[in-house]
Amino acid sequence: MIETCARCGAQSAKLEVCAYCKKKICYPCIKSQKRKKPGKIYICKGCWSIMPSRKRYKDVKG
Repeated sequence: MIETCARCGAQSAKLEVCAYCKKKICYPCIKSQKRKKPGKIYICKGCWSIMPSRKRYKDVKG
């Protein structure tokens, strides 16, 4: 099933959810990802430019 990215509008078969704004984003819109015990944490390019979100992302232990 093809879905639309909430950030750029591109259509993709696989979207991930940003851990901070909860938007479904495509692979080019992902700024960074970390492994955590249950899975992965993704942060989009929009949330990366917001300093409190970036600080919370960097404080996460893997």
